[in-house]
Amino acid sequence: MLRLVVDDEGQIWPDILQKAPGRGTYLCMQQACLEGLTDRRLGALRNRFNVQLPQSLSLMQRIGEGLRRQLMRLFSQFGAVAVLGRDAVMHQMWKSGPLLVILASDAGDALVQQVEDGVGKRQGAGEKTTLLHGFSSSFLAEAFSRDKISVAALDTANVSTKLQMFCEWYVRVKESG
Repeated sequence: MLRLVVDDEGQIWPDILQKAPGRGTYLCMQQACLEGLTDRRLGALRNRFNVQLPQSLSLMQRIGEGLRRQLMRLFSQFGAVAVLGRDAVMHQMWKSGPLLVILASDAGDALVQQVEDGVGKRQGAGEKTTLLHGFSSSFLAEAFSRDKISVAALDTANVSTKLQMFCEWYVRVKESG
């Protein structure tokens, strides 16, 4: 659940870190909830807050941008333990332990097939492996301060569970927007 807060001007803002002052409300971050986010649903907030409508589209943009900023911060924080590039990621998949694999949405077909096969084999062997699509290679390149990245992996035993949650949320927001 993502906390939302309303400012003095009636604008709804995402409180990604849940540290903003004042009272808020919560938004389900499942795909169906995000796709159903409309000004009509936001109208229910008028009973509790001085909300100005319409703003569902701008709210989705603010959520996406807030998650993007947070992900950039977290990726730079965990960048030292990230495995970057096809060869390094495929080698990491042979090791045991939970793994978060991030595959660029604009990756080539051969790389997509190779990574998906590797993830499938890991999952078949009982290794906890999460594969996320939805990030562009330029987003990953910026996040990891490289020229181009099409695939990255993080040992989830060594990274924040919030990073994985924010990655999943970001992909859902991008897909629903």
